[in-house]
Amino acid sequence: MYTRPFKPLLMAAAIVAINGCSYITGDEGMFRDRAKDYQEAVEIPAMKMPEQVDQASTQELYVIPPVAKVNAEEDEEITALDFAVPRPLPLGASAFGEHVKIQKLADRRWILAGLPPSEIWPKVRHFLGSNGLRVVYTDAINGVIETGWLQFKESTDTKDRYRIQMEQGVQPDSTEIHILHLSVPSEVKGDGQVNWPKRSINAEREAWLVDELAANLAAQGDSGGATSLLAQTIGGGAKIAIVDIDREPVLSMALGLTRAWATLGHAVTQQGMVRYDENANTGVYYINFGQTKADAEDEGFFSRLFSFGSDDDETEIPVTEEIAAKSPYTLNEILSNLPLQEADVAALFPKLELSDEARKLEDVPGYLLIIAGQDNDLQVHIRDAYGHRLPRNEARDLLKHIRRNLI
Repeated sequence: MYTRPFKPLLMAAAIVAINGCSYITGDEGMFRDRAKDYQEAVEIPAMKMPEQVDQASTQELYVIPPVAKVNAEEDEEITALDFAVPRPLPLGASAFGEHVKIQKLADRRWILAGLPPSEIWPKVRHFLGSNGLRVVYTDAINGVIETGWLQFKESTDTKDRYRIQMEQGVQPDSTEIHILHLSVPSEVKGDGQVNWPKRSINAEREAWLVDELAANLAAQGDSGGATSLLAQTIGGGAKIAIVDIDREPVLSMALGLTRAWATLGHAVTQQGMVRYDENANTGVYYINFGQTKADAEDEGFFSRLFSFGSDDDETEIPVTEEIAAKSPYTLNEILSNLPLQEADVAALFPKLELSDEARKLEDVPGYLLIIAGQDNDLQVHIRDAYGHRLPRNEARDLLKHIRRNLI
């Protein structure tokens, strides 16, 4: 048999094959591991745009964690330990039971959609295109679409045009759509820029497009259609946020005062909240949280609500507190007897003056919700019924609950 002479040859071939792998997959091989190549990357200067170009359109679209120095002498840097990558939400995530609805405040009407602007933008474009409404101007960064001129059959002496403004809603991943109508004599020429009025020229024609667009968006649904990357920056930051001001949790609202007052008034009557009283002149709601005596008789009515001491929105514990449907004190009585000699209390009530007849009321229940600031830059504080600060976690949890019920 001639098998033995081949064994040394087979062993030699195996050794050559093993060594040969380094020429293919080793550090210098054709198919080397490139997983750690990023460690050798060199930082390059940031892209510079011409002065005439809007810098806002080139801002970062993705979150970059901050860097914190741990040793100034050795110039060591680490990523901030408290940084958390935001969890991506599924397409079509909505904070509302209904996908699309029409909101109204005084004589203003707008569409509220439970989808982010990046998903609403292509849906609106689809609606306009499928209905023959010509688009002559778009600004995806600011959420603006302007149509060309159109003419209603019953008004041959005038022609009409629409401006559609999309903004971030008060709830996460929601969009507000505001529509403005303009009408001019039919002999006006051109599709260029126009002087848009603050209010629609014809409220009925504005309502027509609001109703048609709302119905179309509801019919399209949230089936995970197209998403506009450019439209992700519509409206800038969130309109509503919980921030710290002077080490106190505060609800920041980028809304007009009238709108903020109305939406807070709605929120403090939802999901176990009770509105005892209100005073628009001082910007104060007098409220409470928990079961009323009437609600307590309804088993299972209020099984979950708060999570004092927890930063997790989804972690809630049962509430057993039973409250009265009415307070023994009116809001005027409470405001007249606030301890305004304390600077921290007086700062929130600039319209009130310290009275010589002020006294300490006994066992005042509930909380004061105070609105301060100017239009589009409002701050909402929650204090106990004496105007004193709440424990930090309690204040934050109560504000979170109010925020979830804003519209």
